[in-house]
Amino acid sequence: LETFKKAGVIQIVILTVLLIVSSLLTALALKILIQDKGYTFGFADSYHSLNLSQLASMIPGGIWGYVGFAGFLWSKGVSKVDSVIIILINTLLMLTACAVIGISGLVALFGWGYSIVCLLPFLFLLFGRNWMENIRQKYYPESSKLPSTWALLKVLSLGILVWLIESSCFAWLFYIGTENYAASFWTVAGAYATGYLGGYISILAPSGIGVSEGLVALILGNYLEIEK
Repeated sequence: LETFKKAGVIQIVILTVLLIVSSLLTALALKILIQDKGYTFGFADSYHSLNLSQLASMIPGGIWGYVGFAGFLWSKGVSKVDSVIIILINTLLMLTACAVIGISGLVALFGWGYSIVCLLPFLFLLFGRNWMENIRQKYYPESSKLPSTWALLKVLSLGILVWLIESSCFAWLFYIGTENYAASFWTVAGAYATGYLGGYISILAPSGIGVSEGLVALILGNYLEIEK
């Protein structure tokens, strides 16, 4: 609460607008992915499906977010096979974008090599698309074609922009709240994205609660001690 008092109305409004924009861009990315597979899927559908998935992910177990996501897609006429494909590709692209921002921000700790490694799953999807399309046609001929290379690039680009905005907002709030500038802006932003990524892949806590915060505190803790 003290952080919001320090920020003032204008900065809070700006941060809120930026976070809303990032949420809308996330929905736009999913809409592009689904429409490229030939389905009629509006922006509102994309937005609501992501919200439902996020709410369902709060249930312990680690799979309910995907269940809620798939259920919404089915209700909109997306086949079960295509729903699985869409969820897998969307998750891969968004986590790749998150990892790129996270590791790039912490390059002083991890080195540039890890940033390149983060792109390997996407590069496999990009250059192996035709091979995977042949497998889809052979084993799941009733499903629609895989997203085009152009669609994959657009979704990844939007994902990187989303994580750039959200991580920057966190860094902004961090500086306002702590008044601590020992860590660079990109280090703080990278810590946020890295924390989210760690929480996402955790199966021990609903929606990564506690894990994400712990990783962020672990990464930034040394910088806070330095300032003291």
